[in-house]
Amino acid sequence: MNRMIVCPKYFWDGISDTARRNCALVIEDGIVKKIVRADEAARMAGGNTAVLRNESWLLLPAFVDAHDHGRGVTPSSMSVPDQALEVWLQDLNKLAPIPHETACFFDGVRMAASGVGTVLHSHNPNSFADMAEELAAAEKGYRAAGLRSILCPLYIDQNKRIYYGRDAFVSGLPEPLRSRFTAGIHDRIMTLDEYFALIEEVSERLEDDIRAGWTQIQLHPNGGQWCSDEALLAMKEYALARGMHVHLHLLETKYQAEYARRTWGKSFIAHYRDIGFLGPWVSFAHAVWLTDEDLQMIRESGAVLVNNASSNLRLRSGTFRLREVQDMDLTAGIGMDGCTIDDDQDFLREMRMAWLNNRQTGVDAGIDPHFILRMATSKGARIATQPLSEGILAPGHHADFVCLNLDRLYAPYTDPESDPLAMTVQRATRSCVDYTFVNGEQSFGTGEPWQTRETEAARRIRDCLIRLRKDGTWKRDNSEILRYVRDYYRKNCGEEGQREA
Repeated sequence: MNRMIVCPKYFWDGISDTARRNCALVIEDGIVKKIVRADEAARMAGGNTAVLRNESWLLLPAFVDAHDHGRGVTPSSMSVPDQALEVWLQDLNKLAPIPHETACFFDGVRMAASGVGTVLHSHNPNSFADMAEELAAAEKGYRAAGLRSILCPLYIDQNKRIYYGRDAFVSGLPEPLRSRFTAGIHDRIMTLDEYFALIEEVSERLEDDIRAGWTQIQLHPNGGQWCSDEALLAMKEYALARGMHVHLHLLETKYQAEYARRTWGKSFIAHYRDIGFLGPWVSFAHAVWLTDEDLQMIRESGAVLVNNASSNLRLRSGTFRLREVQDMDLTAGIGMDGCTIDDDQDFLREMRMAWLNNRQTGVDAGIDPHFILRMATSKGARIATQPLSEGILAPGHHADFVCLNLDRLYAPYTDPESDPLAMTVQRATRSCVDYTFVNGEQSFGTGEPWQTRETEAARRIRDCLIRLRKDGTWKRDNSEILRYVRDYYRKNCGEEGQREA
């Protein structure tokens, strides 16, 4: 039996409104055995029991990055500037195919350094034919970084590149641009049977880590406008029969909201309710363009939302309705989407972005920082199925936790009566993290060898990109098609889409 005792100044369990004093966690074989008084913990020390004690620590559950992509480096570093999502997507053919183990290890190392213990990985394949191998490699990269992962292999079967009126758009393109654009349209790369076979192959490859609680697979229709109702309902049926969840991008932009209005005369959420797709088995990333009625249907269904605050800002998508989500106590998490505001995968800073970037204004616009912390932990963890971490520190739960250094958090001065949880949301960054543990195993610590590990991971990804881009294959000029796409959406969005988020 491996036993460890952790004695911080403050302890927060992922649920309560306050942090407790004079507590210690007793951890055995990666599980929280009990929570005791600090003086009792001192009597339990000795023998082979490791003791971590620091009167400068706030100990809290490791964070859940509820939506990310494992790109390693952001598109902006590969000459894909931030712009509206519908335009930005057309420019992603500039990205070089970084091996997924390399990319996910680098991302995972940086996530662990900011307190993340679990990441949902929305997979962007370098090759659809090799997706099983890529997903196994992605899991290997995250696992080497000490993270749990939720792997989501994407599926699309319609509307590639343009959401609505694609034939009209294509007919307006001059040659040879028209031929080049249509050559990139592959709506249905695999059948549903082939997709389900892929899920089963990946599950078999990763059987040991799935059983051990290090990873799980979710079905991933890439987005509402990109997946037919037939596919969504088949995925729901498949998932429910196997105790799995479904995760997709939804209502990221006003143009996607307009797609639903034109297609069904109602919102995505209303349509999904009507066809029986909406329920606690599904989670929606971004979810910016939700109406009041949509939020009520989300509440009744138990579906999960994910706020991607930095990404929504960078890609001009709009602002998540955080105040309403808080007031209705909806289940919602926080995801970095590989597009944090400073390109640094700092989850603590992303929490602050989510907290401050609230659509509502004025005296009633405040967000309780404790709600943000629950989104980052116990609420966000509900995006997963068992047996991954629940984002809670209590007896019988996984020992996934982070130790924040209050000396660095409070410097140069903070009133002694300040709430350490509120201050974490207000000002913490990855520089405040002393340790991250996942399943009772250390995934990050201060000093060596952790800084060397991140430096080496960055060197590997840099050298890989230098090799990949030497031949110039990925240095494309998409400016002409980007101009046509921008003009098309500007002129064809419709009245509903013209409203500001």
